[in-house]
Amino acid sequence: MKKLIAAAAALTTAVNAAALSANAMFENVPAGRIWDEEIEMFPMMENGDLVTDINGDGSFGLDDCALFYGYTHSYDTDAELAQRISSIGDYDADGKVNAYDSEHLTRFYLLKNGIFSKDTDPQTYSDIDMVQEYNEGLFSWSSRLSEDFIEELRNQSAYLMASYSLFKEAVENGTVSCDVNGDGVYDYTDLDYLWVFGYNKYFFMYNSVPDSEKPVISDEIYASCQKLYDQVADDMQIDWLFDYAEMYCIEENGISEEQFSEDYYDSLIEGSGKLMLARCLKYNYSEWMPCNEYLEYNGAVFNREFTVFWEQISAGEVELPDTNGDGIINSSDVFNAMIFKEDLQSLTAANDSVLPENVWEFFTEGCDINGNGLSGDIHDLTILEIGYMLSASDAEMEAIYDNISENVNAYINKLSEASGVPAVKYRPESITAPDASDVDIERSGDANGDGTVDLSDAVKIMQAMANPDKYQISYIGRFNGDVNNTGDGITLGDAQEIQSRLLNS
Repeated sequence: MKKLIAAAAALTTAVNAAALSANAMFENVPAGRIWDEEIEMFPMMENGDLVTDINGDGSFGLDDCALFYGYTHSYDTDAELAQRISSIGDYDADGKVNAYDSEHLTRFYLLKNGIFSKDTDPQTYSDIDMVQEYNEGLFSWSSRLSEDFIEELRNQSAYLMASYSLFKEAVENGTVSCDVNGDGVYDYTDLDYLWVFGYNKYFFMYNSVPDSEKPVISDEIYASCQKLYDQVADDMQIDWLFDYAEMYCIEENGISEEQFSEDYYDSLIEGSGKLMLARCLKYNYSEWMPCNEYLEYNGAVFNREFTVFWEQISAGEVELPDTNGDGIINSSDVFNAMIFKEDLQSLTAANDSVLPENVWEFFTEGCDINGNGLSGDIHDLTILEIGYMLSASDAEMEAIYDNISENVNAYINKLSEASGVPAVKYRPESITAPDASDVDIERSGDANGDGTVDLSDAVKIMQAMANPDKYQISYIGRFNGDVNNTGDGITLGDAQEIQSRLLNS
């Protein structure tokens, strides 16, 4: 099965406040959502070792992708073109030219070029369009190549997070407006309103803010936010709305240290700082534009690295590292990895860290788990976190991750007392789950932790969404219940997915 590995968090310090070049954010989004075989395939397509000019006109464009799609989805194809496709189109070298190869070509195009409104207009494909009909007894249907291919474009661009260009085009031509407070400009105040709106309507954070403490926005601004979501997500079928709103805000306004602080958002909308937009921005910005090689994260490569590591662990060839040398693997090792990741991301020096000298030395000198020559980089640390998670019992996991802020900060205070270095409050729960939950490991759906998957798991999720203060889901339940868009945390989509699986089982 092809796996989607969600990008891990990475924090950075302030950047300059100058606006970025057009599409700068899209150009810098790492291609971490590519499939394993595409790691080598796409560079070969780029340098011409794999032919992408399907129609032989001397260039590579969407027509090539659409024609390939038609060939692999039973649309009538000219014999000469069919022969050309069959001779050059086995991109994954499995001995067959099929829909998987078509997907590879389309995904390669989207990562290079993005998607624009003209690409979703059937008239764009009028020169190559065709209809496929089926009539057999009581069954009959017809389909059109342009419509089917456009649907494929939308699906793959959503998967790859490659539709920012479509969103930006809509904003700049006035089709949609991100100026939700109506003051004539789009800035971080609008972004904060979108965040508060989304938090109240769509998001679910594990350490939920009580309803009585949630920021209040006016009915007018709420309606403006809802209109934007309806236009972009429903009418235009663009996913990743808030991420794209972040990208566009950064491009238009630049970003500085103040936009990475909770106090800044409290000054915009009272009480909004606790919703952690500042941390979300750090999380995303440092993924899009890492400040050094230790923070460069590639989800596709990480998938390979972690698979190798876990196979070695399972075979008894290596052991999980003991970060502090005390002879046991426990919560201290998990917290050490988390704290060092925070130090790495905030560019903290050894003397300014609460970590003991021997722990710091382990990470900086003896923690090159993936063998890339960088000890303690973002890949190494994420491998450790996931390795600890998978090796721990359910009880150990709950002891670590339930009330994780309280647990890790108590540990930090203990280290601070021993080292004399001031403790910095740490909020590791971030926006959804610990980094370990960002990996597309198969989830059972057992949200209530009773050992079975049934309708009660969907009910548990819906109860927690409606009243998170009364209905709590354990860490293991949150992990197993995240079956829809794995890595985005518990949402109503997970409840719906569980119900769908039960109905179709």
